[in-house]
Amino acid sequence: MKIFVLHASLFGHTEALGNAVAEGAKEVDGADVIYKSVDEADPEELKEAAGIIWGSSGIFGEPNAKMASFLPKLGELWFTGALQGKVGGVFATTSTQHGGVENICRALQTPMQHHGMVIVSNAGPINEDRAKFGNPYGATAVIPVEASRDAPMNKPNDTEVQIAREYGKLVAETAKKLYQ
Repeated sequence: MKIFVLHASLFGHTEALGNAVAEGAKEVDGADVIYKSVDEADPEELKEAAGIIWGSSGIFGEPNAKMASFLPKLGELWFTGALQGKVGGVFATTSTQHGGVENICRALQTPMQHHGMVIVSNAGPINEDRAKFGNPYGATAVIPVEASRDAPMNKPNDTEVQIAREYGKLVAETAKKLYQ
């Protein structure tokens, strides 16, 4: 069962969150997780997927230019219905609390809906961590931009990473249930 986790990362922040999503998906028995940038992804290989989880950083609450360039490449897959019934999930990052991370997730779900995919919500136990860092639309992180070019790269906090792992696992488990 192939699970594709694709990221559109500009500076490495979204790639770091996507790595946590991929780690969670790998916890599911039988999951063959393919993790790569949308720059490296061939839309044709998505036909083999049981599940697809894609993510992007945001620019004014919308997916970045890399993701905006990738999604139109899926037109032939839409026309042939190649992604219908596949399980989908999304993840997103912003650099500020009000950077539109929920809007990015919803924007990333829209193409999945056009393809007829089954979108998995990022539901989980209601607790303080999920109230502060969770997002029902997908895995998310607010990662501040580095103070200087010489500063080490900021990464998602431990709670954002844990929720992202749980979400990756949930999407892969859902795909496994549907594809057994």
